[in-house]
Amino acid sequence: MLKFYANPTSTYCAKVRIALGVKGVDFETIPPPGGHGAPEFLKIVPMGTIPAIQDGDFILSESDVVIEYLDEVYPEPTLLPGDAKARARQRFFSRYHDLWLEPHLRDTFIHKRPAELDPAVLAFHLDNYQARLRQLDTLIDPKPFMASETISIADCAYPGTFTFADILLPHLGRESTYGPNLQAWRETTFKHPAVKKATDESAHATLEWIARLSD
Repeated sequence: MLKFYANPTSTYCAKVRIALGVKGVDFETIPPPGGHGAPEFLKIVPMGTIPAIQDGDFILSESDVVIEYLDEVYPEPTLLPGDAKARARQRFFSRYHDLWLEPHLRDTFIHKRPAELDPAVLAFHLDNYQARLRQLDTLIDPKPFMASETISIADCAYPGTFTFADILLPHLGRESTYGPNLQAWRETTFKHPAVKKATDESAHATLEWIARLSD
């Protein structure tokens, strides 16, 4: 059985968890032994990062790389449907999440508790997160999914992040605001069984994390 090294609050792990669910792949979720970057985990996953998978003696990390590997090994249903232009667009939205949107959310909590951040730094990242959401709304045209008629790699990227943000931002005096295209996309995508299962797990873990931060 495929081993999936992950933790339940990671938005990138949620991304791969959705892909695994769409594919119907049997897998065992394993927290990274010793934690991220620990020597025990580095012996298994040299990068020391999550998510990562172990398929027999084959180790692979980085969420998009893992998803594209899964799409080749388990080709149906594909997470890269359509022609070359359609697949490029799906990859673009996944990269947009990783490079332009999610980092602003992560930088509100990754180094310090949010309450310990400089208010100007916190505001910078929260403002830019919302600006990227507005930009994303102008880029997508739900079909009903983000870039195709069926769920794709683009749709795997955002549900975990949006679930995390919807819970975290009110604690920072903000809330996520979604434009009409993103609202339409959410109405379809969040009903998908694989997405619902992953976001339910993410929400539960995030609420527990928030409670620990408040202790």
